[in-house]
This record gives sequence, C-alpha cells and structure tokens, in this order.
Amino acid sequence: SVRWPKARQPSRAIALSLIEKTLNWAELEALCRPHYQADQGKRGRKGYSLAMMMRCEVVRELWELSDEATENAILDSYALAVFIGTDPWQPRPPSASSLRSFRARLDSAGILDRFGVLVERYFLNQGLEFRPGYIKEPIFRRQSLA
Repeated sequence: SVRWPKARQPSRAIALSLIEKTLNWAELEALCRPHYQADQGKRGRKGYSLAMMMRCEVVRELWELSDEATENAILDSYALAVFIGTDPWQPRPPSASSLRSFRARLDSAGILDRFGVLVERYFLNQGLEFRPGYIKEPIFRRQSLA
C-alpha cells in the first residue's frame, strides 16, 4: 500500500484490509467455481480471474455500487485496484458488462443471494456489524437560461 505523508493509511485501504482478512475466499471460490470458467479456457483470450470477479462483486455489494460505478471506483482508487488484484498504476478492472455478466451467471445458478449471505455471515462470525458504504460523485446539470 502507498505510504502517505503522515504514514497514515486511507480509510478505504483499512476497510479493504479488514475485508481481506475476514472473508473466507476459498469457500466463496468453491461456491462460484462451478459456474465461472472464463479464466480457465485453453483457447482464445482468458477471462478475468474468478478471484478478481468475486472481489469486484464484494466491492459492489459493500459499497452499494452499480456495475459502472464499480469499474470507475477501481480505476480511481489505488486501494481498490490492489484489493481486486490489478496493477494499481495502470488498472484494468473488469468492464461493467463483465461484472454484470458474472453476477447474472451467479444469479441464474441460484447462488448470488447465497454469496451475499456468506459475505455477511463472515463479518457476523467475527463479531463485526457493518453498514454499506457509499462512493458518490457530484452531479452537474446545465441550468436553463431564463
């Protein structure tokens, strides 16, 4: 992680570190692997890794972001880029349509809700209560000239 002038970690990096330590990634991967094979193809361009797609879904859920906002947040945040496993200096996160497709696969397999419940249960098992965070951008509109 980048060291800031006062050697203080950004709050998002601290939250992501807690998420990294709290979630049982192996169990989540075992749940999702039968329904996501894009990263294991023998021909053509490989898809994004399952680990990266799961981490993007966790970020999307915990910060209540749309697919487009998730992609943009990863592009804008060094800590999020490191968390999902992409190069933080030249991040190449999954596109919004890839994230939507991943979520649709989990939903059609009937495990999307279970994925969210497991994530929540990991926090509760550690005695942690959480509320979703928010990343919002300002909205600019042209005023009508009257």
